[in-house]
Amino acid sequence: MKKQLLALFGLALSLSVQSQTTNESVKLKQIKSVETNTLNGDKITKTYSFQDGKLTSIKTSDLIQSFFYNKKGILDKTVKEREGSTWKEVASYFYDESDRLVKFTSKYEEGDENVTKTVTFKHEGSRIIAITKNSNSSLKFTKYIDYVVENGKIIRESERNLSQKIINKKEMHYYKDNLSRYKGLVGDKSIDNYTYDDKNSAMLLLVKNVFGENYQTIVPLIAPHENEFPIESISYHNFLNFSSTATHKTKYGNTYTYNNLNFPKTHTQNKGKLKTVVSYEYE
Repeated sequence: MKKQLLALFGLALSLSVQSQTTNESVKLKQIKSVETNTLNGDKITKTYSFQDGKLTSIKTSDLIQSFFYNKKGILDKTVKEREGSTWKEVASYFYDESDRLVKFTSKYEEGDENVTKTVTFKHEGSRIIAITKNSNSSLKFTKYIDYVVENGKIIRESERNLSQKIINKKEMHYYKDNLSRYKGLVGDKSIDNYTYDDKNSAMLLLVKNVFGENYQTIVPLIAPHENEFPIESISYHNFLNFSSTATHKTKYGNTYTYNNLNFPKTHTQNKGKLKTVVSYEYE
């Protein structure tokens, strides 16, 4: 009996290691997204290009965002440009010796004015304090958020005003390594709920190759400033459905097809009048 149990355990361990090795060897090659307005038929096509699994560019009809990495292979800078125009937005990422995000800057145009937004991240034990300042504001800060980290994941965030009073407080809940709930405790008390499939996540591949081993903390910190890295992308599985108790937030969901390695092959999202079809290529 012991021999049978040991054999079964050995087989399970072998399959687990084999599955993990296979997943780690999978790299994204291209993602293509086609968003259609079902009312007027207008379409927006977005192409994500990768090199050795790392995101290098996102291109629409006249807009391209390029991604650059430091010597450690972690995102260093993005440059967004419009073809035939001098318009440009530049975002820069700064890290400490442990590859933790310590500063983010974004330079952009606001009307006829050039603006620089600077977010500093102070790591104090299990806390991360994010202070946002804008070059066109005389305020001490435009946003102050205090994050709490547990087991490498952000579990709570508190927004404070200039008097250090908490004006918004939210908790992040996880289930099976997936972000499952975003719950308001102070201020906005709405609850956002997320559900997932049981397959391998393509977005997890993307953010791990962009931000390295600290992706679980970096993505929630940067998500308010960069739409391409949504907070649910840190989850181990693919995002299926979103719902919220907030009346202004739209309920929506995704349906997937998968390849033989259980990664998404395509997914379709219906959100109000918008229908988005996304296809994935791997290498």
